[in-house]
Amino acid sequence: MQTSVTTRSLTPFLALARKHIAAVALTAAFVLSSTEAHAQGCVAAHGSGVGGPTSEVAPANSWELSVSYRWFESDRHYVGTAYQPQRAINGDQVINRSNFTDLNVNYTISSRYSVSLTVPYVNHDRSQTLKKNGVVFQRYHTQSSGLADISVVGNAWVFEPTSATKGNIQLGFGFSLPTGKDDVRDTFQTYNATLDQVLGVEKTVDQSIQPGIGSYGIILSASGYRQLGAGFTGYANAVYTITPKETNGVPTFRSSVYESVMSVADTYLGRTGVEYAFGGASGVSLSLGLRVEGVAVYDLIGGSKGFRRPGYSVAIEPGISINRPKWSMRFYVPYAIQRDRLQSVPDKQRSAATGVYSQGDAAFANYLIAWSFSYKL
Repeated sequence: MQTSVTTRSLTPFLALARKHIAAVALTAAFVLSSTEAHAQGCVAAHGSGVGGPTSEVAPANSWELSVSYRWFESDRHYVGTAYQPQRAINGDQVINRSNFTDLNVNYTISSRYSVSLTVPYVNHDRSQTLKKNGVVFQRYHTQSSGLADISVVGNAWVFEPTSATKGNIQLGFGFSLPTGKDDVRDTFQTYNATLDQVLGVEKTVDQSIQPGIGSYGIILSASGYRQLGAGFTGYANAVYTITPKETNGVPTFRSSVYESVMSVADTYLGRTGVEYAFGGASGVSLSLGLRVEGVAVYDLIGGSKGFRRPGYSVAIEPGISINRPKWSMRFYVPYAIQRDRLQSVPDKQRSAATGVYSQGDAAFANYLIAWSFSYKL
């Protein structure tokens, strides 16, 4: 059996890859993000979701600081791809308002290699309702905020950037650390019909607004760009986080025996599109692309039991960026065109035990706002 490949035999492949690097990058993005549909709202999302490579070659031993931010409000409930309008009509929909801020330090080791440290901070508000005789009479809030899960990622360009000036692919590998709390508690309100009173009880807040996941994660990323001519550039980037741990042991206080503790789920994000750069010294570019983010039904490593809301959202993502010699800024407003709350492992277990099909719901956002600002030292 042949166990090695000669340099001569690799030459045609490398030439083909250089010619069609946009297609390679696009394929890499969807390979990493195609495990069953990092989404918005009750489908737990983490991080700012802003990023991707540029064609600029950073000098060796250089530093770049950046801050990224993402905001959304989720209040539209879905079971599968079916919107549940009755929740809004009844006024009993759950509403998540989430803010994600990432502080990032990137160090360029050489023209091909770099390493980045991301320190995330989150602030969440989740509102729910109380009913009396089947009618909503009160809405209350649970909240969480603080440090989320810090990550460290090493990146490498596939081709030497100083020579591959028309396009390239960047691969990343790293880890996320369980620095964020996964068991934040707040006061939940319940209505006692016998006493005709609203009572408060302290419990762990919903999984979707916990700052951390309670596990180490393995981060895989792939990004790429290709200059298409006439000021246009194709881009694609994707991130997949593997979570070997099955559950974090944090109680959910849900009634189902299959959902008594929180699951630790794999998440992913994929983006691809085209950017147009205006001429002159303004450095302004406009972009239009597709964005998919979600939570996997089944993890790549380890089990998938415990409570999670697997699903994904697909969005059209318009954006604008400004690139100057010392700084750059990006601004995106992805608008969802498809949402899908998939059947979880506990849903499947309950269906098998009862003989009745079971599938939970999840709230998604119509759109989100994301921006980033970077400064070169």
